[in-house]
Order: sequence, then C-alpha cells, then structure tokens
Amino acid sequence: MNKLMVYLPCYNEAENIQALTALWLAEAPALEARGYALEVVPVDDKSTDDTLPLITRLAAEHAAVRVIAHQVNRNLGGVLDTAVKDFLQRSKDGDLMCVMDGDNTHKPAYVHPMLTALEKGADCVIASRYQKGAQTHGVPPIRLLLSDCARLYYTLILRVPGVRDYTCGYRLYTRAALEKAAAHYGNKLITRQTFSCMMELLYKLHRCGCRFAEVPFTLRYDDKGGASKMRVVKTMVDSLSTALKLRLGR
Repeated sequence: MNKLMVYLPCYNEAENIQALTALWLAEAPALEARGYALEVVPVDDKSTDDTLPLITRLAAEHAAVRVIAHQVNRNLGGVLDTAVKDFLQRSKDGDLMCVMDGDNTHKPAYVHPMLTALEKGADCVIASRYQKGAQTHGVPPIRLLLSDCARLYYTLILRVPGVRDYTCGYRLYTRAALEKAAAHYGNKLITRQTFSCMMELLYKLHRCGCRFAEVPFTLRYDDKGGASKMRVVKTMVDSLSTALKLRLGR
C-alpha cells in the first residue's frame, strides 16, 4: 500500500495541533480504502510553547504520528525544506506528500477531492480559495482585499496554467514531481524562508513541467486558536518581490 505523508508546520500551535491531528487520524479508514496508509508528521520549528511536548505525546499514543523537531527556528521555508527532503528520503514511487497549515484553519476532509484530481493526471493539487464554491470564514476584510489584489498580481507575473491560488499552504504532491524538481534545483529548491516559499516551490515545479489542478475548499480562520504569526505588510512586500524575481529567473 502506498503512503500519504502529511506534514504539519508547527510554531506555537499548542492550541491547534491536537484537534488537527485528530481530524487527520479520523480520515485514516477512508484513506486506506483508497489505497493509502496515513502518516501524520508535525514539524516543530523550535516552538516556545507546549507544542513539542504535545506532539511528542501524540506520537507515543498513535503509531501513525511521527514528529520532526528543529533545533533552531527556521521559519516556514525551513519547515517546507525539511518536509520535502524527509519525504523524498522516506518515500517510494506512488507515495504522496501533503502539506497544510498547522493552525487548524485547513480541514483534512478536502484531501479526498484533491486525491481525485491527482488521479485525473495532476502532479500537484492545491486547495484553492479562488475556485467556484470556495469559502472563507473569520478572515479580516483587509486581508481578504490584500489577498485578492496579490492573486491578480501573481497571475499576471507568474502565469502558471491551472493555478489561481499561489500561496495557500494546503497542497498535495506526487513523489515524481518533487523528485524531478529536487534533481534540477538541488539545495536551491526552497530558498525563501517566509510565506513566499509556497509560491517559490510552486513556480519551480512549474518550470520542471508539473501539471497543476485546484479544488475549492473552505478556509476556517475562525477555528484557529491563538494570535496570527503573519506580519501582513512585510509578508506582502516579500511575496510581491519574490514573484517578480522568480519570473525574471533570479
């Protein structure tokens, strides 16, 4: 049986990670029926709260949970880099890698339409906020406006076929696509440390011939415990400049 390895970036997610892990474990029987054994891999990025003791206990209680712990804080880009390298080292042909935010705003149940899209020929499937039927709950209006403006900019600059949501962290990847990109870019596959790493990986996969698909999902920001860790203005400026640099090949 192939594996579905789910990586959950965690930085001070003690209020969210247990509920999210439970939701993933509840999907295990349905995933097994589709031919995938579930492995949930929280990646702790040197949290300063109780995240690491909590996920360590979850791993002791559930065979399907495995923990990776950074010794120093590496930000989201470092976690994504760790996840890709760990997946390629431990997986085999036919295994799949899923990444989603660890703050309980993304729901595991959407992995099923994502798997269906993958089975139809995509190499990477994005849970998209910009497909018909998608919804967002609890996101401040100013952030919605900024996201919409940024999406138009990314679409204009990057022009990746099949992609409308360039930054959502909820994605499903084939091993073949990640292996090809890693062989091409080596240690420079993921260089951005901020949230723009999601856009960077997407565009580099595109440059390697990756085929993309999107499925609508509901972003539940109102289910998130704790304060947001994103510095909105700084993140926007970094993301806009990253898109231009990627398009220019820098």
